[in-house]
Amino acid sequence: MDMVEHDDNCTKHNVKMINFEFNYKATHCVEWPKLKIFHNSNPVLDVVCDSNNFQFSIEEQERNKLEFFWYNKTQKHTLHENGKILKDQTFELGVIRADNILIEDWFMTDGFYKPHYFKGFVDSHKKERTNFPLLEELPSQKIWHFPGKYYFKEWHGTWWDWYYKTKTQKEVVKFTEKDPERIEKYRGTLDPCTDLVHKLREFIK
Repeated sequence: MDMVEHDDNCTKHNVKMINFEFNYKATHCVEWPKLKIFHNSNPVLDVVCDSNNFQFSIEEQERNKLEFFWYNKTQKHTLHENGKILKDQTFELGVIRADNILIEDWFMTDGFYKPHYFKGFVDSHKKERTNFPLLEELPSQKIWHFPGKYYFKEWHGTWWDWYYKTKTQKEVVKFTEKDPERIEKYRGTLDPCTDLVHKLREFIK
C-alpha cells in the first residue's frame, strides 16, 4: 500500500520514520544520569535523565542500530561510608513504545551492555573475587550501575515488518507433528499485522 502524507511514520517525501518512547527510572547523586542516543553512530539526542521518559524519532535505513551512551557517571557519583553505598547514580530501563505501541522486552534484552568499570572497582574485584573475571559485555541488562554503552538489537528495513517477523520467530508453536501447517496458521502473514498496527494507532489517537 502506498504511503500517504497523513501517515505519522512518513513525510511528504515518503521517508520512513519510527518514533520511540523509552521509559526509565533514574537516581540522583551529585547530578542526574546523562545519555547520548545514537542511530547508526549518528547523534540523535542528548538527554538529562531527570524525569521518567524521553522520546525521539529516527529515519529508518536498510540497517538500523540504536546505541545509548551513559557518559557522565564517575566514582564521585557513588557516595560511600564505612564500605557501604549511601547514595548512587543509577539508570534502569523500563517499557519501550514504538509509534505509541508497547513493544516486547526482547528488543531490549536481546541487546548487550558494555560497562566502563571504574579503576577502584576493577582493583577491588581482582583482589576479592579472583575466580570471577569481569565481563566486558553483559547481556539483557536493564539496570546499569556503571557508565558505558548499550547496544540494542539491530533491525533491517521497515521496523514493523522486521518486528513482526522477529516476534513470530520467537513464538513456540506446539503440536506441529499433527498439523505441519500449524506454524503458518498460528503466525499468520504480514498483512494482518499491518492492519492491526493501523487499527491500534487509530484507537489510541
